[in-house]
Amino acid sequence: MNTRSIIIFALLALFLASFGFVSADESEDAFPVTIEHKFGSTTITEEPQRIVSIGFTEQDPLLALGVTPVAVRYWYGDPENAIFPWAIDESGGVQPQALNMPYGNLNYEAILALAPDLISAVDSGITQEEYEFLSQIAPTLAQYDTYVDFGMPWQETTRLIGKALGRSEQAEAAIGAVESSLTQARNRYPQFQGATVSVAYKTAETYGYYTGQDGRGRFFTDLGFVVPAEQNELAGDSFYYYLSEERIDILDTDLLVFLALQFYEGGSDAAREVISADALLSKLDVVQDDRVFFVSDEYDDALQFSTVLSLQYLLENMAPEIARLIPLECDSGLRAVVDAVGVTVCVPDAPQRVVALQEGDIDGLLALDVEPIGATNGRGQMTPPRYLDERLPEDTVSVGAFFRPNLEVILSLQPDLILFAGYSNPDVLAQLNAIAPVYNTATFDEDWRAQFARVGEALNMGAEADAVLADYDQRVATLGANLGAAGDEMFIVGRWTAEGPQIMAPTTFSSRILIDVGLQPPLEIPELQQGHPHSAPLSLESVGIIDVDWAFLGTLQGQGDAVEALDELLENPLFQSLQVVQNDRVVVIDGSLWTSVGGPLAAMAVLDDVEASVLAGE
Repeated sequence: MNTRSIIIFALLALFLASFGFVSADESEDAFPVTIEHKFGSTTITEEPQRIVSIGFTEQDPLLALGVTPVAVRYWYGDPENAIFPWAIDESGGVQPQALNMPYGNLNYEAILALAPDLISAVDSGITQEEYEFLSQIAPTLAQYDTYVDFGMPWQETTRLIGKALGRSEQAEAAIGAVESSLTQARNRYPQFQGATVSVAYKTAETYGYYTGQDGRGRFFTDLGFVVPAEQNELAGDSFYYYLSEERIDILDTDLLVFLALQFYEGGSDAAREVISADALLSKLDVVQDDRVFFVSDEYDDALQFSTVLSLQYLLENMAPEIARLIPLECDSGLRAVVDAVGVTVCVPDAPQRVVALQEGDIDGLLALDVEPIGATNGRGQMTPPRYLDERLPEDTVSVGAFFRPNLEVILSLQPDLILFAGYSNPDVLAQLNAIAPVYNTATFDEDWRAQFARVGEALNMGAEADAVLADYDQRVATLGANLGAAGDEMFIVGRWTAEGPQIMAPTTFSSRILIDVGLQPPLEIPELQQGHPHSAPLSLESVGIIDVDWAFLGTLQGQGDAVEALDELLENPLFQSLQVVQNDRVVVIDGSLWTSVGGPLAAMAVLDDVEASVLAGE
């Protein structure tokens, strides 16, 4: 799991905690635990400490749940190391002993010597006899009888192991994180929905394919693809099937995937060369239409495993490559555009009724002289952003808060395009997509310029957006030149709350603009966590952080406790003693403009404030 996935998982945990949910450590399953499976049941009397994993992929769910097994069964790859790259972080650098036991050849003496208190054999394909031998060594887990051998879904494998470890809630959280990523992928690539797929492989003699009962095939069906019913019927109770030359036509689907190329004699390059030169295969429409995807060895490893850890890697890396082979086809009057998160969206050639669900999008529309029919409220406000009051038409409808858009109101407006940025609750996104095409203009880590450029792209007004950005660049260059030596001075942007100041991070909207003109951000901001837009509210005793060359202070709301708190601060003797106050370099700003998000209109307004304050103060 990469850094980004870890951050997402951590945010999910914080979200659950904020609603009163407890962590797995606080509410684990009580022992003894009894697991029902295809060979009967296994009872685990206390939390296992020494787990031997003889399933070919079970190290991943174990590691995902925070447990490192003492030994892991080697499947393929490095016989001395059964931990694959996507699981290295979870293993903490610990290398369990690798057990080289080919399928059907268990070394009971070696397993016994490891003194396990649990044997995990869910993905091992063991027989009843093997299970009975293993159970004499230690409690042994086997798969459910509702699936063919090696055909148990990764979710069920993770749940079963989570229950055996007393970590069911942790297992559900891990499953939920992957399923959320799958949902986002399905939304991102609507062209996958209902498209047929053949998940094939090449042997020295013939071709074969995996069915929807197999983890490799299931990855594609989870994305929305469909394995043809005829393929599943031919395979029967098996998860794979070998084809005769006469039936190679069964591979003629919307997408033909070739995996396991690394196992072909001569390796992946040799396999690809043989497949590409096959005259019979070349007659298939899927080949002629260039919709064949050759899975790289790196992706193949992750696909062979198809676990709670490896699937995140595939969704982030392989899924976008597959999407390029199956482009989204738009109806007449629509054109395909790629949004900020890589989703191809069919938007109107000339949108007429646009709803904007983020402040920067409202701003961007108005900068392009496009009036939204619906607009989100400004953050901390009950109406659309107050700095845009004079620009928004009076009949613009408020569609609710950024994180809680009013779907009924949006539906009643009958939009032909919905713009939003960053917020991607899968359920809300699906409902919005049912109303009108949804175009995501930005991710959380992008600046306003990239977002505005995408607003222009969505409206088919790229040239006009470029002109607006050129005006901003010219204004910044002129202002920066006029600042001269003052451009090296340090600034603070503070959003005042009733609890105290929140210092805005250098990556936030107005801070980026101040940096553009040459001012310098603070070297350190206390109580600022990585990735957050601002610090936690600081105490009055920490007000010294504001004592830099320039302090820009404001409130998100136009009235209320925060405004009163800021007014009191301005009169506070401790505050009055700061050098920045003595130098008359405290600038009270509109927090809805400076300390939220915006577009080119807000950027120009911030430059106006800088020109009026910093230049006037020099």
